[in-house]
Amino acid sequence: MKAAVVLRQVPDVVEDLVIAGDGRSLSEEDVMYITNELDEHALEQALLLKARHSGTVTAIGLGGDAARDALATSVAKGADEAVFVPVDFAARGDNVVLSSHLASALREGGYDVILAGVHAADQLDAGLGGLLAARLGVPYVGGLTGVQLDAGGRTAVVHKEYPGGRLGVLEVDLPAVLGIQSAEQPPRYVPVSKVLQAKRALQVKEVRGPLPQVAGVTVRKLLKPESATHAKMLQGDEDAVATQIVALVKERGLL
Repeated sequence: MKAAVVLRQVPDVVEDLVIAGDGRSLSEEDVMYITNELDEHALEQALLLKARHSGTVTAIGLGGDAARDALATSVAKGADEAVFVPVDFAARGDNVVLSSHLASALREGGYDVILAGVHAADQLDAGLGGLLAARLGVPYVGGLTGVQLDAGGRTAVVHKEYPGGRLGVLEVDLPAVLGIQSAEQPPRYVPVSKVLQAKRALQVKEVRGPLPQVAGVTVRKLLKPESATHAKMLQGDEDAVATQIVALVKERGLL
């Protein structure tokens, strides 16, 4: 079994997002990047498949310098190879561009399965997995919570979640692209010391080249949500606050 996992770097929304001066992008200097959560689950699922089938896992990091740290973590967890694909800041959320750019790098890899999170926090359009599968000419199934490969490596049996708590069990011909909703177990923890050790010994293959000129999504303007009403903070001890709450409830005709 030969698997590849796509690891996208997305803005950490715990931090305040700052709009750049052009009004159409985020200020790169003010954005903290983390690995897309569902891509972390895709990596975990790939590592589980490796353990079952004695295969190899290639981690493919998309983005800027933060992607290199993600690759070191992936190798520390058990990935066999690290590939860095630099992507311009403005194109990271455009899956049409990313799928076209990645397809050429993946086509030569001879992978049995390519795994990615079923969506990313910063995506502007349809999911990367389906677009990538279309460019590679292979099947795609997304929303997966489990993957099993047959002994010959020709098909995969996947578990797909549907709305309403329904579960579908599907057989997919390989090679295929799989969109992971959640791995069969939570992403494994790796000590910082082991990540630092992997980072020192990390050998990264870089795939460079201009981004393809394809019709994607154009961002014309970014705006922060406008605040409408504000919370009213009540001051005082318990009795004073209770009195204010009763007065507010009466004022709004609720009592």
